[in-house]
Amino acid sequence: MVIIYTCKGMGLSCPFSVKGGTVEEVTQQALDHVREFHAGEFNLIQTPEQIQKMEEALAHSLREVSG
Repeated sequence: MVIIYTCKGMGLSCPFSVKGGTVEEVTQQALDHVREFHAGEFNLIQTPEQIQKMEEALAHSLREVSG
């Protein structure tokens, strides 16, 4: 199984996508990308509460596909 995240899935006009074997791996890469490239859109996510909300939003944007 492969997990996929895309910025387009979050409603952003960005071509970024990441694939990985676990939700945790993909979520971390997606969060790193969002912090670097989309900080303005997400109000500088920094606190644990903000990170939790972003992770929840990311979880809704992740897709599972067969390898």
